[in-house]
Amino acid sequence: MAAPFIWRHRVAFGDCDPARIAYTGRLADFALDALDAFWDDLLDGKGWYHMNVHQGFGMPFVHMEYDFTAPVRPGEILECRVWPEAVGKSSVALIVEGWQTGRDCFAARFVSVFADLAHMRKMPVSAAIRGALEARFPGLSSNAAPMARRPDGVRPFSIAARDRG
Repeated sequence: MAAPFIWRHRVAFGDCDPARIAYTGRLADFALDALDAFWDDLLDGKGWYHMNVHQGFGMPFVHMEYDFTAPVRPGEILECRVWPEAVGKSSVALIVEGWQTGRDCFAARFVSVFADLAHMRKMPVSAAIRGALEARFPGLSSNAAPMARRPDGVRPFSIAARDRG
């Protein structure tokens, strides 16, 4: 599989609590910003905003899960690595991993269903989006897998991947 998309953000003081680590809610914001940038990059600037406003469909989340392994600290760059786990008939599962200074801080899995906004019902993944995903990530599964694998083969949600110490 191809290398993941990478989104970088300097974690600011305002993102953090008195313990000098990022608020958990901000980690969700960072992951969503990384996903937004992923779609814009993959679809040549025609990501979430364009889908919703100009194409009449959206990608509401039907499932999200996080696994936190290390604190995210202010003043350091957070690198979010994004890649698709699977694409189905009307859904896509994406993985976001957050890293800071060589530390694996979190892994998140997001499942979105493509929805026709005018009728508020699911719709098939468009051929253009499926094609863009498969072109960038050869070997992408068309069936949802129970556990994600990073492009290097490691399962981010497995105990073996987290037990580094």
